[in-house]
Amino acid sequence: MKAGARMIPISYLATAAVFLVGLIARSLKIHQVTTATTILLFFAGIPCIIITLIYVIMRFHKGMFGNEGYLTQTLPVGKGQLLLSKLISSYIWMVASAAVFVAAWAGAMVVSNNLNIMPDIIDFVFGNSFAPLVIFIVVSSAVQLFAFLGELYFAISLANTRQFLKNNVVFSVVFFFVTNFAVSLLELAAMLLIPLGIKFTETGVVWTTKTMLGDLIFNMEAFTGNQPLLSGISIGVGSCFADLAAGIGLLLAAVWLLNHKTSVK
Repeated sequence: MKAGARMIPISYLATAAVFLVGLIARSLKIHQVTTATTILLFFAGIPCIIITLIYVIMRFHKGMFGNEGYLTQTLPVGKGQLLLSKLISSYIWMVASAAVFVAAWAGAMVVSNNLNIMPDIIDFVFGNSFAPLVIFIVVSSAVQLFAFLGELYFAISLANTRQFLKNNVVFSVVFFFVTNFAVSLLELAAMLLIPLGIKFTETGVVWTTKTMLGDLIFNMEAFTGNQPLLSGISIGVGSCFADLAAGIGLLLAAVWLLNHKTSVK
């Protein structure tokens, strides 16, 4: 567990080191090294996220059901509080790794000296809608991460009930994918069918009370013409509400399982 916790900041430092090497190589006009570091930076965020995800999974599983579980489960603290503490810690680590992923991409653009073309790309794709879209992506991603951790904790908790304890690792994977698929369907349905969303126009973003599905059907011309690529397209925000509800429901279900059904292996 401690080794896993150390690996996460080490992966961050490694990404920063690659960026610094790339900057030095660019200033010295060593093109081979500049190209190599650019490619590495484009992919550097992926291992950061994978390492963090493995740590999050192992920390919850071992802390609640592994060798540490006997101690954890006997603490004079409610199961909900235990789960909440792990949720907050895991959420912070995942957000940090996601930030490193984005920073690595930005670093790759800086090292390759292509940052100056970004305004033209942003203007072509988003027009005046870039800032509101970034805010929407950040908010929706934050809610999706909450739901994702709810899926993880629920799947691991369910797999550690008496019926599945013998093969709890296998059942954890199965239950996670089943739960994730169900939540994804709920999220998609809410996005398409709940009549609340944001609509991209040539002048910016406005709220709309039309469904995303209806807008897609009746505004296919938005994909043609010389206007920004996303102009006329709406995105349903119902998916955020669905993810929030799913995350809360799954975490409450995990707490119930911890209180009544789970066993320490």
